[in-house]
Amino acid sequence: MIQIYMTPLRTNMNPIYIENLLQQLPAPKRDRIGRFTRQEDAYRSLMADILSRWLVCSHLHIKNRSLQIEQAAYGKPMVQGVSELHFNHSHSGQWIVSAISDAPIGIDVERISDIDLRIAERFFSNQENSDLNALSPQARTDYFFELWTLKESYIKAEGSGLSLPLSSFTVRKQGEQIQLDTENSFKHCFFRQYSPDPLHKMAVCAQSTDFPIQAEIIDFNELYERFMSVS
Repeated sequence: MIQIYMTPLRTNMNPIYIENLLQQLPAPKRDRIGRFTRQEDAYRSLMADILSRWLVCSHLHIKNRSLQIEQAAYGKPMVQGVSELHFNHSHSGQWIVSAISDAPIGIDVERISDIDLRIAERFFSNQENSDLNALSPQARTDYFFELWTLKESYIKAEGSGLSLPLSSFTVRKQGEQIQLDTENSFKHCFFRQYSPDPLHKMAVCAQSTDFPIQAEIIDFNELYERFMSVS
């Protein structure tokens, strides 16, 4: 069972709705969201939490007020007392995304932007850098963000966070096939890419191939109604 949802960012959300959602979160989370200086960043963080909480509550058939989310040693979110359920979320640019599964899962979305591609020399493996440099200059930025989201999704599924160096494993795309080469213990996993729109890249790493063909898109108003119904 893998479910993947995407919510487009809106900046003109009803302030009453925003306040209602904030009140459904634990105080430390509300405080963290309140410290963002940019409204868009606060909205992304809020919506990521709400999207994941709704998915978890719906799957477990519980109310949000009963949901206890804790963090593992390296920050991976977990439902307290429910070891067989895994979820993860990400947000960037115009999209907030979340994934849920009965096995470890990681998801990452990134907005494509101008970037100094020399950063790949610090974070990518030798083989990944070779693959990147073999492309035309026009194709490199696009492929950089494909690799970045694939590698981030792997790290988030593995659960060790940034303590696991990005260069410690290699991801290669061979046509539609995505290959993983690693000496890390987390090996039995699979990847799937999704395309929210031409300006964003998105990838999911999971321990099964039961990926949905498409991610479900849910707009803010619908998510609000669904979440409040499980609050």
